[in-house]
Amino acid sequence: MVNVSEGLTSSETILARVQDVFRAELDDEGLVIGPETSQKNLKAWDSLAHIRLVSGIESEFDIQFNLTEIEQINSVGHFVQLIEERSR
Repeated sequence: MVNVSEGLTSSETILARVQDVFRAELDDEGLVIGPETSQKNLKAWDSLAHIRLVSGIESEFDIQFNLTEIEQINSVGHFVQLIEERSR
């Protein structure tokens, strides 16, 4: 686990790590995601998976999302945006 404040600001680096979390939490090693990937177009991203993804990303990046953020996250791009905001 690497702390976001240690200089990780590259969207591509963050996206790669987020993809690793998605693959682990959704149990799909071949899964390819992008910023546009959302709950609407990824069948496996249901409400239970959402909680696992949030938890996995919080652990991976050593951050905490608040309840409002958790409720509003609906795409990979939004995850990346929130992670980048915490790296500033």
